[in-house]
Amino acid sequence: MLKLHAQGVVDGGDLREQIRLIEKAGLDGFFMSDHLFVSAGQARCESFRGGDPFIRLAVAGSLSERLTLGTCVVNIGFSHPALAVRSFLELAALVGGERVLAGIGGGWNPEEFDSLGIEFASFSRRMDRLEEAAQLARALFDYGFATLAGEYVTARELPLGPTSATPPRLLLGGGSDRLLEIAGRYADVVDLNGSSRRLPLGGSQPLGKDAVRRLTTTVPDLEASVERVFASAAAAGRNTETLQFSVVVSTVRFCSSAEVSGVEEELCTETGIEPQSLADCPYVFIGPVERMQEQLEDRVRRIGLSHLIAVPLAYDTLARFQQDVVAAVA
Repeated sequence: MLKLHAQGVVDGGDLREQIRLIEKAGLDGFFMSDHLFVSAGQARCESFRGGDPFIRLAVAGSLSERLTLGTCVVNIGFSHPALAVRSFLELAALVGGERVLAGIGGGWNPEEFDSLGIEFASFSRRMDRLEEAAQLARALFDYGFATLAGEYVTARELPLGPTSATPPRLLLGGGSDRLLEIAGRYADVVDLNGSSRRLPLGGSQPLGKDAVRRLTTTVPDLEASVERVFASAAAAGRNTETLQFSVVVSTVRFCSSAEVSGVEEELCTETGIEPQSLADCPYVFIGPVERMQEQLEDRVRRIGLSHLIAVPLAYDTLARFQQDVVAAVA
């Protein structure tokens, strides 16, 4: 069944109010990102400042008896990944593992690493470490015990708890071939980010490059990503039928059919690309309800989507998207 999760809402006040609004809209889950800050070219002291995802998810779990709680994603580049795994297990013991989506990533923002005095390793090395972290998480979620002698991650007869009758589900996300292959070997849910074939994210201003890459990625690009995940999972002897896929929805704009091209041009200009049709961009929904429903049905069929994670949107937009689009397709 297709599920819509919110990564906060624009007009939500404190966390209690945000959870109330998310439940009122009929959404299925609440997600947190994991950033110390994101400057987006501003002075660091004026940048967006993130909060602790585990504290907020634990509070959200105490406020709601049904919402899925997830991270998209926890940066395991700052510390030993067992510490994040322990927090996910603690959250699962609190609300039930079936409600926890444990998203982990290798980190992409060099400014955060610099602020902590931690080396921002090459993409290859960050992926090597993430694979070892995913291997560790898989063992601890499945067995509660792990031994791993990796190049970057070590666990010596590590017992970790508390245990839950149902373990958390592991989420990995990205758009590079290497990440997709790692996800196929270890993840339960794969978040399909913009394709690296559209634009590499190395160098300066990765946030801006990611926006360009996402807006120029198409549904066929993600079909190729899904095929790569399935091939990796099959080679590892995993059951591909249990894999689920998600996308982060960055834009939902209700308007008339006549207004679609104008909204598309506005988004392209803001992102710094030539105006173009965004009808096949899997992260964008623009137009009347019927058009959005057709797009979503097509993406569910072609990509096998199980989860949509909406970045902060105005409450009215989020509620309407859930009730008129997602619920109709689901």
